[in-house]
Amino acid sequence: MLCLFRSTRIHPKWNLWAILLSWLAVFLWLEFAFLQKSLLDKMLAGHALLIDLLLGVPLVLAMAIMIYALVYWGIKVGLIYFYPAGVVPIEQPEALDSIQQAQLAEAEAEYGADYWRKTDAKLDSHSPITPSTKTDDKP
Repeated sequence: MLCLFRSTRIHPKWNLWAILLSWLAVFLWLEFAFLQKSLLDKMLAGHALLIDLLLGVPLVLAMAIMIYALVYWGIKVGLIYFYPAGVVPIEQPEALDSIQQAQLAEAEAEYGADYWRKTDAKLDSHSPITPSTKTDDKP
């Protein structure tokens, strides 16, 4: 799932809606924090404490960034689970960089080049529990 999340992006048809919905959530958060909780009125009237100004305002603004990311990534995860056609793969460069090639060579040296092409039969043969090793614990 993480690999699919990292290697895809939201389809351009849906991306605008995801961005708009994320911004709507941010504006609702800022409206709640500044207007409904009257933080703006306190600051303009001069009744805000120093702790409200030093910690409260930066925390409210940082939470806005977190809410944007939460909504946008939540939409992306929802699309991956419920509508996979809503995400498209990210175009990867043709040539792997040197670090990736070194990691690939190291993995092939450790596990063999055939490791990437294992069939289900080969995977099942390495299972720790085979029918001959099963035991009954019942008396």
